[in-house]
Amino acid sequence: MTRHFLLITCILTLLTPLLVAQEVEDINLAQSRFFIDHAVFADTVDNRLEVYYKIFNDGLNYVKKGDKFVADYEVNVIIIGDKEKQVTGKSVEKTYVLDSYENTRLETGYLINQINLPLAPGKYGLVCKLIDHNSNEVSTIEAKVSSHSFNRSGDLADIEFIQEKAELDEHSPFSKSGLAALPTVERSLDGELQKLGFYTEVYAAGHLGETLNLRYRVENKYHGESIDSIMAVKVESPMVSVREFIPIVALSQEEYDLHLTLLSGDNVLAERVARFHLKWTVSSLVKNDFEYAVGQLKYIIRKEENKELLDAPDSLRLEAFEKFWKNHDPTPTTPRNELRDEYYRRIRYANQYYSTVNREGWETDRGMVYIKYGEPDQIERHPFEMGDKPSQIWYYYTQRRTFAFVDSRGDGDYQLQYPFDGDWRNGVGP
Repeated sequence: MTRHFLLITCILTLLTPLLVAQEVEDINLAQSRFFIDHAVFADTVDNRLEVYYKIFNDGLNYVKKGDKFVADYEVNVIIIGDKEKQVTGKSVEKTYVLDSYENTRLETGYLINQINLPLAPGKYGLVCKLIDHNSNEVSTIEAKVSSHSFNRSGDLADIEFIQEKAELDEHSPFSKSGLAALPTVERSLDGELQKLGFYTEVYAAGHLGETLNLRYRVENKYHGESIDSIMAVKVESPMVSVREFIPIVALSQEEYDLHLTLLSGDNVLAERVARFHLKWTVSSLVKNDFEYAVGQLKYIIRKEENKELLDAPDSLRLEAFEKFWKNHDPTPTTPRNELRDEYYRRIRYANQYYSTVNREGWETDRGMVYIKYGEPDQIERHPFEMGDKPSQIWYYYTQRRTFAFVDSRGDGDYQLQYPFDGDWRNGVGP
């Protein structure tokens, strides 16, 4: 932990206020290394809510025990119903063991697990907390859950985005009807993997012995339809598991919707949709949309640096982009650029949790604050108070800042309120 603290201190010392159109605060580098996703499936009585969580190795604190490094953590899932009352919940405690200190700092290392809860049909709020028992640090993520009233005669479960992995042990929680369904958890997917994987379930008790069609479409809200295909589903039992991997090599770095439509002839039985964001390596991003790549640097780039990048000739764009990040590498003698890694990790997080109908998460006010300052120490939420618009207050105690957001239009896009720098010391607090 001392080494990690010194590294962050070094980085924050090297960073200076950056300018684009206005002065921008230093990026706080405290890392966000906890992600969740969820999907709802029909079950014997109530539905089954599956909550998937992903924790990167360097998102936990470890204690050395013998020649091993041990992290003890707890994950709490709370389901909120009407009037902000808890409907159900579940807590699990886990131990994560690694063989070396280097593995505890490995940026590409992570664990994935899931928590299942029975859930009646309805709309709910989900609050998931990661508690690190070695440091007492708490990370909180919230989401909305729709538990469908499934029609067992002809319907579709939610869409679960999955990784292309070898078959798993039949006792693995990620093995479903003999199919490996290891969740991606982050809905920001790696375009370099070439394929988009999804898992769903077809409920078709009213069509036993028939062959239904499952149409899948990948669409971009700005450019329309990109991929459209149909696969046959032979109904040999009331529930049929479906796993598919869609080639996405032709898609650019943007936000997409995956649409599933279950068809019996021309009759539509069910439809589901799920959004994901396609990310690329720096070289692919620069190649596909250079202006977009430069635009994502808005929270860290100086005005003159922005102009220099946009003025670079096509043949030198990648070189100029790499030079920019090299100039902003807090530890230039090491292979890893910690600032770049954390910056793009926050963009992915913001896209997953703060995107709206009209804007990607990194462009929203909450996304901007999250990218610049990291995860808040505390979030005060006011979603359903009578007579008031939904609001949130984000507290950063160590940075002495408090940010207030209001969803004034009711579309989930919370607008930042004055003071926009979160410094309430010269004014009245929220």
